[in-house]
Amino acid sequence: MLANRLTSQPLERARTLPQAPGGAPRRIPSLVPSNAWRILNARTGGTVSRPTFYRWLSSGKVYSVRVGHRIYIPWPVLDELIEQCMAGERIDR
Repeated sequence: MLANRLTSQPLERARTLPQAPGGAPRRIPSLVPSNAWRILNARTGGTVSRPTFYRWLSSGKVYSVRVGHRIYIPWPVLDELIEQCMAGERIDR
């Protein structure tokens, strides 16, 4: 259930963001996985190991966007993941 919230909510937010001046859609700030893991680790006190974080990414438990060969994690997804880790919730599919 939590993964559904992680995967669908950021997309809904992206659709509701107002457009930038000039009519272009606003972009959601995103991070590469290594930086996202470092921030997650710093804010949660190191509760999530690097292999676990990458396993969540590859299994789809954490929403990510693939652009070519690069992977990006939107900030809202990372914020929600931090909240769930701090609350002691499991990150299940």
